Amino acid sequence: MKHRTTLSQRLIIYFLTVMLVPFVIFVSFYLVIGEKPLRIALDNQAEMLIEAEAENLQSLIDEYRHKSYQAAINGDIRATLESGVQPQGEAARRIYSVIYSIMSGDTYLASLSIVSLDGNVRISTHSFPEKYDLRIHSNAWDDTNILSIAERNAYKDQQWFLSITDHRIENGQQVAFSLLRRIDNLGFAIIDVYMNALPEELGNGGFFSDIILVDNSVYQAFSLLHTQHFGSFSEFPALSNMDNLAVRPIAGTNLVIVGAMSMDMAETSLRSSLLFLMISLASGICISVLLTFIFSRSISKRFTMISTGMKQFEQGDFNTKLETTGIYEFDRLSLAFNTMVKRIETLVARQREEEAKTAEAERKALESQMNPHFLFNTLSTIKALARLHGEEQIYTIAVRLGKLLRYSVNNHTSDDTIKESLDLAESYLMIQKIRFGERLSYTINCEKRLQDILIPRLIIQPLAENAIIHGLEGKTGDWELSIEVKEVNKKLLISVKDNGIGFKPSEKPEDLVKEGHTGLYNIRRRLELRYGSSFTFNIDSEEGKGTEAIIILPIKEGNR
Repeated sequence: MKHRTTLSQRLIIYFLTVMLVPFVIFVSFYLVIGEKPLRIALDNQAEMLIEAEAENLQSLIDEYRHKSYQAAINGDIRATLESGVQPQGEAARRIYSVIYSIMSGDTYLASLSIVSLDGNVRISTHSFPEKYDLRIHSNAWDDTNILSIAERNAYKDQQWFLSITDHRIENGQQVAFSLLRRIDNLGFAIIDVYMNALPEELGNGGFFSDIILVDNSVYQAFSLLHTQHFGSFSEFPALSNMDNLAVRPIAGTNLVIVGAMSMDMAETSLRSSLLFLMISLASGICISVLLTFIFSRSISKRFTMISTGMKQFEQGDFNTKLETTGIYEFDRLSLAFNTMVKRIETLVARQREEEAKTAEAERKALESQMNPHFLFNTLSTIKALARLHGEEQIYTIAVRLGKLLRYSVNNHTSDDTIKESLDLAESYLMIQKIRFGERLSYTINCEKRLQDILIPRLIIQPLAENAIIHGLEGKTGDWELSIEVKEVNKKLLISVKDNGIGFKPSEKPEDLVKEGHTGLYNIRRRLELRYGSSFTFNIDSEEGKGTEAIIILPIKEGNR
């Protein structure tokens, strides 16, 4: 016989397995292989991270290099530089619109300055930097000025130049780097990129103790993590230990991005992690035993509750209901069980109702059963005598009554076309017309394209009968009744309206479709069993002005 374990035993085994397996693997790996894989892993991770940082920085530089190119080829900017005159008025508005458009909303991240070779034209998205004013600065003495650096390097056959040496505060923000592009022999486009423009994720992983941007052309460096730290290589001792550096050049520039990592910190962290893991393991074993006991009792209790509810339901108790427990999975199971019980109870009640209605219908059919041939023969005799003696009204009543009788006998289908239902209603109304004479007038309107649509039997004629009995017979004066069938919003609308006595304010028309008012209740109940909640049955009434019964049914596809 297969050995059985309790829920508590299984939980303890699972808890211990989850804790012990990773611990054993980690300790074995560390003891057998040592720290060499750690160093290799750290180097590989450093290479990947610095590669990503280089790509991010490269993308940023390319973005602003393209903006400087847009400025250099712009016709309005070149025309302004060629004029050699500081723009004023409309010309100034136009040229400033151009440079703001080029920066595309980046004015909080960078500034664009345009300056002519003689310094007479000076344009900037911000306050024009004084150090770019060539009228008063030759810049030969300023080692941090990109104009001076570019001149000393003679552009090296490049149309643009990048410098990280200028870290001045401009417009309340520190400059990260500057990008200069020569506009032929007309002037320069200079973009100062602020610290805010640097990628937000730069160094967020905390893997590197420092990330340094190095310019090999001027032997200057700049810390991207500690932005106030910049200067010559001597200011950065970390650059002397190549073993702990990850290096990537920035394509197309003199810049190199360097990530400095500390192995001592990593090794110390590893040993601390191992100690912490051992302490955690010991604590976890104690906690797992306690939690196993608590969880097993909690889960067992809920399983017992569900099992008890199912047994009660199996014995026919439809009042069984599972309570919520606060645990999502058990609450979903309880909700599904309660919903199932409710639906089964509804189906059983509906089945019992249908069985009761069927039995009642059979009883009434047996009680009222009589020979239809005798009735038809009798009506035929009445029609013949009425035609023989010229009694047209009696003849009409006999014909229409025969249709009503034949309709009640031929009940082998549950549906009629709208045309058949309207013919039945018209037969009834013609008999009432003969009975009440000119007092009663009626109209029947239906679009021809709707006449072949199938609807449940005995829907329209009972509404007309109810309108005459309850609405018109108590009214003095002329009686008017209208039946209208039309399509509204792809649904079938049936309206039976009269100008009868209506309802008093204290009466509620909706009570007529409730149980106790047999005719209208039967109509509503049959529609409910057929269409569920996808139909509408309303009665609108006003005292002294009449009543309108409105039924809205869905039109089935292919049933037109």
